[in-house]
Amino acid sequence: MKIYAASPCETVLYAAEELKKYLEMMDSSVHAEIVKGEGTDGIILSVGLYDGVDPMIEDVIDAEIDCLKGYIRGSNGRSVLMGVYNYLKSAGCLWVRPGKKGEFIPEKEMGAHAFSMHKKADFPFRGECIEGAVSMENVIETVEWLPKVDMNLFMMEQIVPYNYMSRWYKHQMSRHKTDTGVTFEDVEKMIPVIEQFIHKCGLQLHALGHGYQLERYGIRYQGRHIQYELNEAARQDIALRNGTRELYLGSPNFTQMCMSSERARKGQVDFLVSYLERKPYIDFLHVWLADCDNNHCECEGCQKKTPSDFYVIMLNELDAELTARGIDTKIVFIMYTDTYWGPETERFNNPSRFIMTTAATGRDRSLPYQPERSKDPLPKYVRNKNKLHVTFPMSMSFADDWAESGFHGLKFIFEYNMYTYHYMDPGYMHLAREMLADARSVGKIGFDGVMQDMTQRSNFPTAFPMAIQGEALFDQSLDFDEYARKYFAAAFGADSEKAQAYLQGVSDIFMPELLRKRENVTLQDTGAGLPEERMAVSNATVQRLATIAGYVDAFAETVQKNLKAANACHAESWRILTYHREYCKLFADIFMAMASGDMEKARSRYERLWDYVSSIEDEVQPYLDMHLCVTRLGQLVEYSHK
Repeated sequence: MKIYAASPCETVLYAAEELKKYLEMMDSSVHAEIVKGEGTDGIILSVGLYDGVDPMIEDVIDAEIDCLKGYIRGSNGRSVLMGVYNYLKSAGCLWVRPGKKGEFIPEKEMGAHAFSMHKKADFPFRGECIEGAVSMENVIETVEWLPKVDMNLFMMEQIVPYNYMSRWYKHQMSRHKTDTGVTFEDVEKMIPVIEQFIHKCGLQLHALGHGYQLERYGIRYQGRHIQYELNEAARQDIALRNGTRELYLGSPNFTQMCMSSERARKGQVDFLVSYLERKPYIDFLHVWLADCDNNHCECEGCQKKTPSDFYVIMLNELDAELTARGIDTKIVFIMYTDTYWGPETERFNNPSRFIMTTAATGRDRSLPYQPERSKDPLPKYVRNKNKLHVTFPMSMSFADDWAESGFHGLKFIFEYNMYTYHYMDPGYMHLAREMLADARSVGKIGFDGVMQDMTQRSNFPTAFPMAIQGEALFDQSLDFDEYARKYFAAAFGADSEKAQAYLQGVSDIFMPELLRKRENVTLQDTGAGLPEERMAVSNATVQRLATIAGYVDAFAETVQKNLKAANACHAESWRILTYHREYCKLFADIFMAMASGDMEKARSRYERLWDYVSSIEDEVQPYLDMHLCVTRLGQLVEYSHK
């Protein structure tokens, strides 16, 4: 048979290569030849135009195949690639987690298989942002996986995300590994490799975010706990606070600029323009301010307008420069910390350039997104003296404030389900239902998708929560039970129903929604506040968690029986559960001690878990982010102790 790559697009050619590879894996009688150009006697892959569809943002899959003949068209290269994967999924394939050992590719005669799909994605923003402690391989495997579960974007935060990648290469929290000696420059060389692979897969490439503001002065953000030297050029342009211009909390990531200074703003704009000229493949440039609150400039000029007004002024100046150079990259601004308040006087000159995101903080994640607004009037902005605890209804009211200021464009939620929140549900099953509910409700609050700020090592014990959210953001009609059955059958093979029931039981025992009153963003790189969280001290909690050891041990025989499964994907899924069992026990010990109010015992149990996850890191590296796990639990134990 022939596969025609009919559009001169790198991603379409990649889609042809993927189709050939998997068809030949499924059916030994298939021998596919890739032909660049048009044809009629095989499967044609091409990009088409669709009325009212923005090909940069929106995904349309249009396909008809019968007996290895037909076509897969899409609104862009990635839609063609996703169409290929949907064709293969209709024949029984499933990619249950990133990496080769996450591929379930059944044997099937494809000569008689038929496929029809005509679908526009329900939401245009579906994907992840780099976080945690990750290697280049972790990121690339994740990027490769995303379109296989109908996700369409990846974000590389910061100029060089050394902060995230160095945690892995330096093994900062490991009790068994030592620093590999990877330098900032080494990581910098990895970034174009990752970015080019994102481009090859056709994903929306989002970039930047925080941490860029002092780059033009030669001050490169590398992480929070590093000494930075402030030179005079930078000192003149950063915010005046308490009569001095110094790094705020010692970090470029937390330091705002003097936004009333035309020189400072022009320097930022010139830097961002030159950055895009060096990287024209970036689709969405996230231009955020410093990752902290109550730290804006107090000079006479800056006192005349709110931070959001000066923010819009700078964004308009950036838009004008990009327009003059013919650069059509979208700009993503963030409603966050001091820019929750919409601008009072300034308006976007070119609204179609801009997209909004906002951090999903202060919400009860056991409930879907709620459209309710704050019952109380929004507080007035007071420079550097705001005492703002943002609830989700308040966040929605702030979004209305931006709408009243004239912004009516696309917007998506910057979410944290898989940042550290997922550690509170070791079975991931309650979490998966919550994330499906989010996918179904995000449109009801007027948003256009979800980007998860998350470690790319978040597949312990499964990647089910992200898979189901990605698929449901593409198609909200997805049914939980039907998808779970397919997912677990592909992941575990024989005894898959038992594996699903077992992990549901783990989640039911932990009942993560009762382990806290509210989960907020973990303190990692932000100076924006403390996590708001309290354990529910309850004898019932202790009694319930005390059953976990017996529960997981009772399943050990089933796990052991399936470790030698012939299918590599199945065997790997069961192998992960061998390490997950002890993890669950140690996790429960920590929470039992906390729920009993014995914080010294909680600290001791926490040390045991730290030792254990350090000792197994090589065995579960792509699946469990040891660094974020022990950091999050350490914060929880210490904060609850106070």
